[in-house]
Amino acid sequence: MGFVVKGKSSVYLKEEVLEGVYVAPVAGDAVEVLEDGVGFEYSRDEVERNLLSATIEVEASRLGLKQVTGSVPVEFKAGLTEGAYPRENVLYKSLLGGTRQISTNTTTKTGNTASVLKIQDADISKFKKNDIILVKQANQYALRPIAEVDTTLGAAEITLAIPLDAAPADNVVIGKSALYYHKDGAPSFSTTHYIGGAIKETVEGCRSISASLESWEGGAVPSFNFSVEALDLEQFAETLPVPLTPNFANEALPPVILGACVWINGVKVSYNSLTLNLENTKAEVLSACSQSGKVGSRFTQFMTTGEIAPYMDDDNVDRFTAFNTNDDISVFGYAYNPTSTVGEIEQAIAFWIPQAKITTMPNGDQDGIMTNQISFKAYKKDGEDTVFLGFF
Repeated sequence: MGFVVKGKSSVYLKEEVLEGVYVAPVAGDAVEVLEDGVGFEYSRDEVERNLLSATIEVEASRLGLKQVTGSVPVEFKAGLTEGAYPRENVLYKSLLGGTRQISTNTTTKTGNTASVLKIQDADISKFKKNDIILVKQANQYALRPIAEVDTTLGAAEITLAIPLDAAPADNVVIGKSALYYHKDGAPSFSTTHYIGGAIKETVEGCRSISASLESWEGGAVPSFNFSVEALDLEQFAETLPVPLTPNFANEALPPVILGACVWINGVKVSYNSLTLNLENTKAEVLSACSQSGKVGSRFTQFMTTGEIAPYMDDDNVDRFTAFNTNDDISVFGYAYNPTSTVGEIEQAIAFWIPQAKITTMPNGDQDGIMTNQISFKAYKKDGEDTVFLGFF
């Protein structure tokens, strides 16, 4: 008999065809997880039996409904190649439901401005409002969200929600991208957790209930901590060696939060940290005919909230005015890995919240420098448009 070593553990995720029906993984389904915080908890509701007898001692209880919860923390980073979904695709897809991808580079036409990019008629269908795009101006790569798409033949163009610092060159290239957004019908997934490389734990009917963006602060590596709930969990003593071995030797690197700018209402702000919380409300479909007591689950509400503390401006109170008059704000930010070419980037990540309301904004300070402690909540306008996550 040996002991189980935490550092030898590995995690595999696989999208399910039918919720709660376990799908075995292959080697490529492995995900890189942070060592601290990963794991699942399994419990059963205790059903007490209150019976009269000759003594006041308690009766043996029975076990009722199963409860399975878990945490899967991962680095917030892009895929290895431009426009690929990240290795943690299943987690993001289960959380948000909607995916969209631009799988080829797009060369614009002549006449681009800082706010408007001219697009070939054959290419305009690639783009949708609120997509985040990578504009590959030489030595000035930049990410921007799309405010409008004009599909008029012969005059097709996209308008950026935040202008570029300068008009890009004619025929500038728009890069490949992968995008997640909220859409009903998010899938469930199966998790296979080899605990210490010895105990095989299978978790069926998993759903990403929420995710919190953490460590988005100057000089740190950002991460998303996914909270998961599931229908059932089992453990088996695995025949050694385990049949699957993860290989992360050739993976993208996470960005360090340096040069990671944020715009509030299209204005670049000075700040040091930001948090986001993406949260589903889940209702379980209970069934006495099921061994676990459940046959599925459904999401009934989705909410995005966040906090950021930009430094106070000494010449305007625009953010206070937006809060005081309940005006909309937008929030956009991105981080990246620089390439060997000055001003050019790769393996970038981004978030875009088109419309939100400031819910609280007390004064704060960062080492004696005054800040606006902004808490905000996103809301829908056209539907499927509260939050967008981009990978480049």
